[in-house]
Amino acid sequence: MARRAVALFVLLAALYSLSAGLRASQGAAITGDEPFYLLTTQSLLEDGDLDLSQQYRRHSYRAFFDHPDGLWMQSVPTADGRILSPHNPGLSVLLIPGFALGGLRGAQLQLQLLAALTFALVYVWVARVTGEARWSAWATLALALAATPFVYATEIYPEVPAALVLVAALLLLEAGGPAAGDPARAAGGPRHLPLAAGARDAGGSLAPRREVTRALMLALLLAALLWLGIKYAPLAAVVAAAAFWRAGREGRWALAGAGVLLAVPYVLFHLRVFGALTPYSVNVVYAGDSTPEVLRAHVTDLANRFYRLWGLFVDRRFGLARWAPVLLLALPGLVLMARRKGAPRLALGLIAVQHLMAVFVAITMMGWWFPGRTVMTVLPLYALPLALVLERGGRGARSAFFLLAGLSVAVTAALVRAVNLGQVTVAVDPFAMPVGWFQAMGLLFPDYRSWAGSTPWLTGLWLAVLWALGSWGWRLDRKDGSGRLDRRDLWAKGQALLK
Repeated sequence: MARRAVALFVLLAALYSLSAGLRASQGAAITGDEPFYLLTTQSLLEDGDLDLSQQYRRHSYRAFFDHPDGLWMQSVPTADGRILSPHNPGLSVLLIPGFALGGLRGAQLQLQLLAALTFALVYVWVARVTGEARWSAWATLALALAATPFVYATEIYPEVPAALVLVAALLLLEAGGPAAGDPARAAGGPRHLPLAAGARDAGGSLAPRREVTRALMLALLLAALLWLGIKYAPLAAVVAAAAFWRAGREGRWALAGAGVLLAVPYVLFHLRVFGALTPYSVNVVYAGDSTPEVLRAHVTDLANRFYRLWGLFVDRRFGLARWAPVLLLALPGLVLMARRKGAPRLALGLIAVQHLMAVFVAITMMGWWFPGRTVMTVLPLYALPLALVLERGGRGARSAFFLLAGLSVAVTAALVRAVNLGQVTVAVDPFAMPVGWFQAMGLLFPDYRSWAGSTPWLTGLWLAVLWALGSWGWRLDRKDGSGRLDRRDLWAKGQALLK
C-alpha cells in the first residue's frame, strides 16, 4: 500500500504539471476569485498586512495577472479606507512559500503537489476502509485523472487544500484500525474503530494521553478547514460530531476544549478585520450586510434550485458525469456506503452535506469557474464508492469501469489539447471545445439553462438511469467480490429474520 501511494503521488505530481498552463480566460491566465487570493499573498509578503490598497496603487498584481485591463475591484473599501479580499485568508497564507519562490507558477506548483498528496492519502484511506489495495488504487487513479480534479489541481482556489485537510482528518479517525489485508478485515471484522482505536495498553485499558493527542490533532485540522473557508463549516461540524461520538471521555474533553480555544481567535480576527464573522461583508455584492443577511441571501429561492440535486451530475455543461462518466459508477457505490457503518457512512454524510451546500446554498452551479468547483472538496472521497463497486461488482462492473474511466481520461486529454490550442478556456467556455465526439456525447445530457426542448424528457430518462444505478448498488450489497450472490450473507440474513 505504501509503495502504491508513493507511486501514485509521483505520477500525479508529474501529470498535474500539464494543468498549470491552462488559461482561465482569453484575457488572463487566472480569473474569478483566483487573483484575489494571490493579491492577499502578495500583500502579506510585501507589506505584512491584508490591505490591498498599495497593490492596486502600484499595480503590482501585474506580476501574476496578465489581463490588459488590469484587475477589477471585488470588494468595497472599509470605513478606515482599507481594501480587503472578500475571502478567508487561509489559502493566501498557505501559498506564501510557493508564491515567494516562483510567483504564480510557484503557487501552482505548490497546489499541484498538494493535489497529488491528497489523492495519495485518499488511496491509503480507501485501502484501509475496504481492506483491498488493488481496486482502491485503480479507483483513485481514475478519479484523480478526471477533468475536474485535473483542472483544480492548479487552480488558485481552496477546494483542493480543503480536501487534503478533510482526508487527513478521516485518516486520523481511522488511525489504529486494521490495515489493508489484515485478517480481521478478511474475516469480516470491524472496518472502523473509534477515535481512541489503537490506544490501549497491555491490560486493555485506554491510553488517555494518546486519545487526547489525537483529539488535539483533529481539532487543529478542523480549524485549518475553517481558515480556508467558512463555507466548509458544515463539513467540519460533521467530522467533529463523529469524532466526539466515538471518543472516550478524555478525547471528548480535549476536542471540546481545543475547539473553544481555536474558535476564539478565529471569531476575534474576523470581527476585527472584516467587521463580521465572514469576509463576505466586504464583497461588492454584500457590502455592509451582517452575517445573517449574507446567509439569507444564499438560501433564498430554494424551489428553483431543486433541479441541481441531479443537475450537478447530468447538466450538459456543468454536470460531473458529463466531464467524468466514470462517476456514474459511484452511485451504486454510494448505496453500498449507506449500508455500511463507520467510515463509509461518515464519508457518505460528508458527500451529502457538501452536495446540499452546492444545491441550496451556492448562488449558482454554473459559475465563472470550471465545472464541479462546488463539490470539489468532497470529490476525492468518491474513490471509496468506486472501489466498493469494483470490489463487489465482478467482471461486468470492472469492464464498465475501465470503459468509462478511459472515456473520462479522453475528455481530460481533449480539454488540455483544446485549451493549449486556444480554442476554449477552462473558466469561460470549456464545454464548447470543438471535439466531435465530445459534442455528440453532450446531446445525451439536458441543458438546464432552459426547460424547453429536450430538457424535460432527457431529465426523466436520466432520473430513471440514476434510479437503476442505485437499485444495482442495493443488489451488489448481497453479492460477493466475484459478483455472485453471497449465499453465506443471505443465509445469515435469513436466520436473523427467523429468529
